Amino acid sequence: MAAVLAAVLASGSVCRAQLRLTEAQAKAAAVVKALPEYPTAARQLKVTGRVELEIDIDPDGVVKDVRIVSGNPMLARPCVKVVADWKFKPFQQDGKAVAAVAPLSFEFR
Repeated sequence: MAAVLAAVLASGSVCRAQLRLTEAQAKAAAVVKALPEYPTAARQLKVTGRVELEIDIDPDGVVKDVRIVSGNPMLARPCVKVVADWKFKPFQQDGKAVAAVAPLSFEFR
């Protein structure tokens, strides 16, 4: 077991701890946050609903990954596209900038 741990440490593959945020915390820390547009085709087809995403934010406040948790793909695509460009104030833990994970949701009516 010690040999495996030593190998992981030597390879640099150690996963850094991430701060888990609430949606409210994430939105409050967002400094660049455009809202997704309601797709014309979805509006014409009267597609409504909620899109839920989960995002990974690096220690510099840059979105590194956006995952669709739930929602109609017609509505989810513009959400993913716009959220990928959001910027956040860096999150801190014990005085150091850390990566974070946060949920985001958007409602289309």
